[in-house]
Amino acid sequence: MSETHAKADSKRPVMDILVQRQLDNMATGNCAYLETFMRMVQRSGTDMRLVFAPWQSFGNRPWAGVHPRLASLTTSILWPGAIKVGSRYWSLSPRIWTRFAIRLVKEAARRMGAKIIIPSYLGREISDQEATIVARACDASPSAITLAEYSSMGPVLKKVKSKTIRSCLMHDLLSDRAERFRDGGQVIDFDETSLETEIGWLSACDLIFFISANEMAKVKRHLPDVQMVWVPPDAPDYKMGETTGEPRVVFIGTVHGGNAEAVSHFLDDIWPKIRAKAPTLEFWIVGSIGKTLTPARAALPGVKVLGRVESLESIGGANAIGVAPTRFATGTSIKVAEYLLLGLPCVVYPLALEGFGNVLDDLVVSAPGPDAFAAEILSLAADGPRRLALSDGARKHARTRLSHDDAIAAIHAVLRKQN
Repeated sequence: MSETHAKADSKRPVMDILVQRQLDNMATGNCAYLETFMRMVQRSGTDMRLVFAPWQSFGNRPWAGVHPRLASLTTSILWPGAIKVGSRYWSLSPRIWTRFAIRLVKEAARRMGAKIIIPSYLGREISDQEATIVARACDASPSAITLAEYSSMGPVLKKVKSKTIRSCLMHDLLSDRAERFRDGGQVIDFDETSLETEIGWLSACDLIFFISANEMAKVKRHLPDVQMVWVPPDAPDYKMGETTGEPRVVFIGTVHGGNAEAVSHFLDDIWPKIRAKAPTLEFWIVGSIGKTLTPARAALPGVKVLGRVESLESIGGANAIGVAPTRFATGTSIKVAEYLLLGLPCVVYPLALEGFGNVLDDLVVSAPGPDAFAAEILSLAADGPRRLALSDGARKHARTRLSHDDAIAAIHAVLRKQN
């Protein structure tokens, strides 16, 4: 199934983005970051086509969609072995429908109390047969750049025969993912892999894009001759938030294991210390992460679960103290970038800065543990000039430090070399 969204400019190069997951939920961190990446590619003067793996992309259900925000950034979508009905793509493969039937049985058993984990296909190496199908689809209409979204799609790059720049987008270093999930007490519902295997998947690449500067440095040691570039999280050019009114504490997040753990930890171990000394201070929880809270946590004194808001500027500004009590993370904490670009003074655990290298260290307040975290929030809540200074510094420097200029330059450089 091939669908054209916009007429491609024949003079513009094309990037094929090879996908093995569903792209219909913008509330997830990896879809939000994919949009950031695609907007960067668009600014480089490159068109994009999404090419889906015919089976793995459906996961455990026979239908899937592409969110309109992502679809609008493409010139076309190619999904072998699927048909489109309305806004959904439907699999024609019996194996997918069989997988769906098995999932229904497991889900029914789980709702009856059985401890069953329904596996995610994220991180699972694409099969040789499926890789061949995707590679043939790419070769039928060659692109200037062929990019695997996640390293586990890397085997496709070795099968593409046409002249193309082979590339990969690294949301996470998958070989680190399982260890981090264990450390955070999270359920591992995906395939584990080793660093050696992952480096093998990436070995065909000419250019690799990373969301995490730290993970880029780790991979560079193993693939020193491959060009690598950091594409940090981004956010819109927000208007200045209000600077009057009472200070408040803010957590912004999508549904993600790391976010759920962080906000629960904050409410259990940090918020009581703060309220004991500042009984009128409020904690606003913004985004889809709010729906993961237990009723007891949502009802704690001073807690306001706002859910999704139309304008983040309405909660930003110098009087909103952004918090990132991150104890478990993969990739990069997008919320820290969002806080700074909103002009929020913010308090973080060191782990929340890990994916940024050291470029944001002087723009945030870092605390090593719950007591220090609470103390920093109380200090900021009582010190308007300090909050304003941090807010001004964030708005002045964050955009430049999180620039995508290097990534755009890297795309231009490989295209010039190819030509």
